[in-house]
Amino acid sequence: MRPGGVAPSSPSVTSRLGPLRRGPAPGPSFPPVSLHLSEGRAVQPCPQGLRLPPGGRAHAPMEEPLALHPVKLYVYDLSKGMARRLSPLMLGKQLDGIWHTSIIVHKDEFFYGSGGISSCAPGGTLLGPPDTVVDLGNTEVTEEIFLEYLSSLGESMFRGESYNLFEHNCNTFSNEVAQFLTGKKIPSYITDLPSEVLATPFGQALRPLLDSIQIQPPGGNTFSRHNGQS
Repeated sequence: MRPGGVAPSSPSVTSRLGPLRRGPAPGPSFPPVSLHLSEGRAVQPCPQGLRLPPGGRAHAPMEEPLALHPVKLYVYDLSKGMARRLSPLMLGKQLDGIWHTSIIVHKDEFFYGSGGISSCAPGGTLLGPPDTVVDLGNTEVTEEIFLEYLSSLGESMFRGESYNLFEHNCNTFSNEVAQFLTGKKIPSYITDLPSEVLATPFGQALRPLLDSIQIQPPGGNTFSRHNGQS
């Protein structure tokens, strides 16, 4: 600047930048970026609980299906055919058999008698092979849970001293266990047998004698809590 001269005016800052704003300046915005695999598929964010396998597609984790265990009912005719032949003469009506039943599940046979709950290999009692096998379906009940269930029954409803030929017998037990495992009852021709016999004059006359009969098929092992059988 020359002596005595007037300093040239400087351009205003506000004329270049515009009016000043108070507060922090907004950050720069960036467009969303998507990554791509080598084969050209976009990698999308993986939701929580999902896994991203090779290939870039997320799949929900699959739960393992519960194992199914077959359940069968073994039916034995304790009369070995005599009931069919003699019942019309003695009772005045036809009976096809005097039924004993057991439940087959987890590779063992389970039944109830005057000695309590027993188990054996299928067909392992002295009754031999069953006369009829009824398929009751499948169960998701594990062996461990089933044995705990049997233990509770053996200490409550199905103690040996609770056995009664007409009212609380092997078929009562089979019917109870079948419903626990599959939700199905055993055939009614089996559970209705005691009432059919007692509905006849001969059955009523023999009831005091029949009530004293205790049935325990030999060959089974008494069930226990610790190892399933003793």
